[in-house]
Amino acid sequence: MQIIMIFMAVIFLGGFIGLTVNAGRKLFLWFRPLFTAFNPLVFGIIYGIIMAAVMILFVLSRIPNSRIPRVVFLADHYALGAAVFVIMFVNFADLVLFILRLCRLLPVPLPGGITAAVGTAALVISAVLCVYGGIHASVIQTKNYEVVLQKSEGKTDSMKIALISDLHLGYVVDKKHVEKIVEAVNAAEPDLVCIAGDIFDGDITALDDPLALQELFHKINAPYGVYACLGNHDAGAGYEGMLEFLDKAQIQLLQDEEVLIDDKIILAGRKDSAPIGSQGDRRTELEETGEAENIPRIILDHKPENIGEYDKSTDLILCGHTHKGQFFPVNLINEITLEVNYGYYRKNEESPQVVVTSGIGTWGPPLRVGTDSEVAVIHVTFPDAGGEN
Repeated sequence: MQIIMIFMAVIFLGGFIGLTVNAGRKLFLWFRPLFTAFNPLVFGIIYGIIMAAVMILFVLSRIPNSRIPRVVFLADHYALGAAVFVIMFVNFADLVLFILRLCRLLPVPLPGGITAAVGTAALVISAVLCVYGGIHASVIQTKNYEVVLQKSEGKTDSMKIALISDLHLGYVVDKKHVEKIVEAVNAAEPDLVCIAGDIFDGDITALDDPLALQELFHKINAPYGVYACLGNHDAGAGYEGMLEFLDKAQIQLLQDEEVLIDDKIILAGRKDSAPIGSQGDRRTELEETGEAENIPRIILDHKPENIGEYDKSTDLILCGHTHKGQFFPVNLINEITLEVNYGYYRKNEESPQVVVTSGIGTWGPPLRVGTDSEVAVIHVTFPDAGGEN
């Protein structure tokens, strides 16, 4: 399996490098009158340095305690998004031109006016989507779900759960965005708040003002509190610091354990199944309370790919991780390749119900195109409940 993963990574890297090189070549050819001062080699070197710098800075941003200023990393994350769109749309335009020439719908060779127009369109679309994606990612939406759980001991007839995930606090997501998160969560007036992992962006040292962030989390209003599980980025050298941060932020972390909340529901949280670094002890079986026979069990598990581990003894699973693809065209690829990418899902009547949120932060390019930063508000009802709430 590891050999296959390495092989696939090499293929992906080779393909990406090839597309990057071809995009640079086409830009030079399409806008050649603008580059009269450069020969192809000089242009290629400059283009290669710019693209390599964007990629290298992004990799360096993953190293804890980096001395490179935060503003540089922030700018690089946006530049990465711009580079991805330029590479994608320039190559797509090149493919369209090739097909049209093949079908004899365009002359060969192509007039300079056509290639310049196509190249300009590709760059304009890339710029527009970058600007739109950056703005849209900062706007938090609310997505409502209605979930019915039959199991009940008559303790309550309804509950409202605010589900968020994938905050990725650190390089991009800062105090300003967390203020919006807290405001959006409180506006939903939840009974319980659940965070389905990837609270951090893999580096606790990347937090700009940890104390201010902790104070913001204190402002979340939920009678039953705020609970979280770990995601794949909540790991590594700063793991102990992450635990300390969550404790001071009054976020109760569940690590392969469950708690009984006000005799109404059992809430469990899992460690990530494939963390990027250490999360202390490895993921183990859940430590059950033993009181779940007639009480609904809700599980926080970061990755929806793990839902097959649970049977009908689990009533509801809350996940994140996918970001719903975060931006075009990854959102379309996710929809095709993943069994559960986003939203409500239930395999059959004997399976748990599942809600997967698109997340409320971003990873990598801080853009959202075709997806939303969201709070998932889950209105849970217990129709078999009797007696007083």
